[in-house]
Amino acid sequence: MKVDFKTDHLEYLYITPLEEIKGKHPFSKDIIKQFKKKVQLLTVISKLEQLKQFRGLNFEFLKGDRKGECSIRLNNQYRLIFEQTKENEISVILINEISKHYE
Repeated sequence: MKVDFKTDHLEYLYITPLEEIKGKHPFSKDIIKQFKKKVQLLTVISKLEQLKQFRGLNFEFLKGDRKGECSIRLNNQYRLIFEQTKENEISVILINEISKHYE
């Protein structure tokens, strides 16, 4: 799947090698490393349902205010929230945010 980022900051975190990321960030290097791994996984799948085979991701469709969005686990505290859209019959995953799950 093609991955687009909602913010330039998220794209910067994904594109920039971990050792070259400068400045202070709200996420630790471990979280950024997991973020990169999970986005890479999203680029190689062809359907969201394939994420269900990875039990550790805790893939789920969200409800309430976040209806239409999905999440996967980065660690016990952080989730990667994204949504799937259609564009010229190509599935696009839009990365919305890295969020603290229980805040």
